[in-house]
Amino acid sequence: GEEIAFEPAKLLWLIQRDFLQGKSVQQMVNEALQRVPNDNGNKYIDEVNQIRDSLAVMGNNSTAFSLPQPHLQRTKLCDMDDKELEPLYVTRREQLKQVVGSIIKPKFVQGKTLNGKEFVSFLQQILEALNKGEIPSTGSLVEIFNKAILERCLKVYKEKLEGLRLPVPVEKLQQIHEVANGEAKLLFDKQHFGKHHAVQSILKLEDEITKVYKNFLLANEYQSSKLCEARFSECEDQMDHLQVLKLPSMAKFNAGFFYCNRTFVMECVGPAKERYDHRMSKRCSSNLVLFSSRSTITSSSIGW
Repeated sequence: GEEIAFEPAKLLWLIQRDFLQGKSVQQMVNEALQRVPNDNGNKYIDEVNQIRDSLAVMGNNSTAFSLPQPHLQRTKLCDMDDKELEPLYVTRREQLKQVVGSIIKPKFVQGKTLNGKEFVSFLQQILEALNKGEIPSTGSLVEIFNKAILERCLKVYKEKLEGLRLPVPVEKLQQIHEVANGEAKLLFDKQHFGKHHAVQSILKLEDEITKVYKNFLLANEYQSSKLCEARFSECEDQMDHLQVLKLPSMAKFNAGFFYCNRTFVMECVGPAKERYDHRMSKRCSSNLVLFSSRSTITSSSIGW
């Protein structure tokens, strides 16, 4: 016959009549499958609601059946004969057997039918595989799907920041981060699957983006310090050279100072700039004082 790709399992709800509280078995099952409000975001209620949703999908394959209590002495049931049990229980139990027989079909695995023991063994193998994570559940498939989307969104974010040539001013890095973050989240909103799992995935995305951004902040700080230190050292060498001129000239000193300062201001950028600006200012002031005093001494010695 025609093969069916997926046929939901038939569920048989067996409920002790004492617990019905005036409801029919079907009413009780329907109510049990209704989602419970979870305004406080309790994760346990959320998990049970997911189970309810999964079971509700099998709605067309559910059968409810009730049995009365077989005997008041429950601990001795296994030792009792049918004549010692509640007659209505025995009658309903036989009806239950007929119901079970009417809804089950032979189970085919690899082209052959399984008897009861073989089917139990097959189920045990499935459960072991599920517990080991070898068979994907609906939830795990959604997580895998969203994980792939999350990785694409994170790639979009990274590529945006990697387009920067570090170092850059902190404000510019912050601006690019906000734009890239918005683009990544917009892409996720368009492509994600599943409301509950999307919430978990967006939190994961935010966490990963925060980690990447922190790494870029550190890299920007490092590159800024490295560049500013190099320009500061070049200026120091230039000023030291001006200090040892045989004929000190304020015009030459000013020209050298202007060139050095302009190069430093233009090329020292990023978070380290303020710190090196302060060092540069102090260095220039002390060099100017030293050069002025040396120039005065030199002028006096040659009779200027």
